[in-house]
Amino acid sequence: MNDGLLALRFRTDKYGRTRLVERRQRYPMTTTGVLPFESESGALIYTQNAAGSVFGGDRLHTDLHLEDDASVCISTPSATRIQGNGLAAQTTHIKLGRGAFIESIPDMIIAHPKAVYRQETHIDLAEGAEAILGESIAPGRVARGEEYVYDAVSLRLEASFNGQPVLVDASTFRPGEASPALIGALGQAGYIGSLVILSQKNDQEELATKISARLEELKMVYGGAAALASGCGAIVRFLADDAPALRNAMQSVWAIARHHVRGRPVPTLRK
Repeated sequence: MNDGLLALRFRTDKYGRTRLVERRQRYPMTTTGVLPFESESGALIYTQNAAGSVFGGDRLHTDLHLEDDASVCISTPSATRIQGNGLAAQTTHIKLGRGAFIESIPDMIIAHPKAVYRQETHIDLAEGAEAILGESIAPGRVARGEEYVYDAVSLRLEASFNGQPVLVDASTFRPGEASPALIGALGQAGYIGSLVILSQKNDQEELATKISARLEELKMVYGGAAALASGCGAIVRFLADDAPALRNAMQSVWAIARHHVRGRPVPTLRK
């Protein structure tokens, strides 16, 4: 059982470049060095689990603080693998200063047999801050014939602007209670993707329409997008028949969302 911690603080320097100015970590959580973007002032960083997997009994905590105008893209170098034998929990707290921007595009979650996983993300944005948060889940180790043999996977996202809630999004999958492969649930498209865009701009319906149109064009992908009822962003849901289709869909909707929010193409994730 591991009680992991990763706390990162980012700040812009006098040239407007985003720098990592504070880092605290406790096994098994760690990061790569900060990789500056070539064509803009933001930076890319990968979070890593030195244990290789998330194990039953693990309690992993991440705190991310972006000061005013900082811009960071966070990803993982590979899939997050969840082992069985007890509840594993991962909690992330994100605080964004005025004009800050974060995008989190991790690789997919793969839950192994008997795994029980709970993930909670809390993000609070100051005036003018924006975020793009992606998640993807595989049905299991498909190549080994393991589909929906985990016990439970639960994801929850709570988002607020200046402390005022704008979104609570939660989903739980318990294959032992009802097969996700049933018609009316996931069907045969067992790979799940979601993307949440948080922004105070007034054109979220336009963004949702563009993303929905793109998803309709993709083969082996089924989904759509809608503006948040709060008016502070949009949410995208999609299913895919296999892992390559899921990754392609995530890349496509991320590209549209980033261009809409930042006016720039997505960075290249170095994996």
